[in-house]
Amino acid sequence: MTHSWLRALMLLPFLGLSACGGGGGGGGSAAATDTAPSVSFALSCSDLSCTFTSTSSDQDAGDTLTYVWNFGDGSATATSANASHTYTAAGTYTVSLSATDNHGVPGNPNPATAQVTVTAPPSPAGTHASFSVSCAALTCTFNDTSTFGGGATLQSRAWNFGDSTSATTNPAVHAYTATAPTTYTVKLTITDTLGKVSTSIQSIPVVPASTALLTLTQKSTVTATFVSTSCTAHNNQVVITAPITQTILTDGCFDQAQLGTVIPINGGSAFAANTTLQVDVLSGLSGTTGLVFPPTIRVTGDYANGWTLTFDDGFGGPGEPDFNDLVITITATPSP
Repeated sequence: MTHSWLRALMLLPFLGLSACGGGGGGGGSAAATDTAPSVSFALSCSDLSCTFTSTSSDQDAGDTLTYVWNFGDGSATATSANASHTYTAAGTYTVSLSATDNHGVPGNPNPATAQVTVTAPPSPAGTHASFSVSCAALTCTFNDTSTFGGGATLQSRAWNFGDSTSATTNPAVHAYTATAPTTYTVKLTITDTLGKVSTSIQSIPVVPASTALLTLTQKSTVTATFVSTSCTAHNNQVVITAPITQTILTDGCFDQAQLGTVIPINGGSAFAANTTLQVDVLSGLSGTTGLVFPPTIRVTGDYANGWTLTFDDGFGGPGEPDFNDLVITITATPSP
């Protein structure tokens, strides 16, 4: 019969203990660093009704987030990733989102905040402001998609682009001057011929173009090849901006017909030795309009072996940035 003390001694290795000393003199490994979640959200309001979409992310594999929304009007908080809320009175409210990962690590910032200004809906109902937007880098086009009821038509329209500039045209084209990724709250106010006023607001992220500089050490012809895409943001454009202007992709995430196509640059004409090509990627918008990371282009390779440009548009969650949203190769061939 095996004695009980002998059985206990045999089990020690499986319990993670040492038979001599009990601690091993500090031989344990340090716990892995737990990265704080990045907290952000997008918003969209029509009159008193708002929708808030978390664009938060956590780079740690396997982490999950819990949320707390505060709508700024004394109402009950919400704990879902995305929330809808209808205010009871017109006014300006500060909305906040707090997020914590499953290890108890709070987000950064904690909370994320934004101000929303809402107006009471027209009475009787029927006129509702709404708009769509498309952006390429800092330039955005806004389209008024408002609807009218009760026989009313549009009397006046006012855009506020969130940077103290405004317009009344439709569509309205606006170029921002941000030098870093920036989210603006854009507001459309319409008045119908019955005197009813309605507003719609959306958060719109914009970012300057990402740039790659490629130097041709010899007189060369140049081609570009669209290798792959893995993204959902519209209007990701790839453009050569110097010393010539040529668009390579107009909507990179959706230009699948161009995949594998070899595109001559400068019509196939050679560039002089020591020419520097400037390639810009103009970031578009995703369905959630929330930037999680600054859009960035990376360049590997050289003149002799060709360059590979990998771009991440800044949208996504765990595992981002993965730099596979757009992959393009640039090849230079020496010319006599």
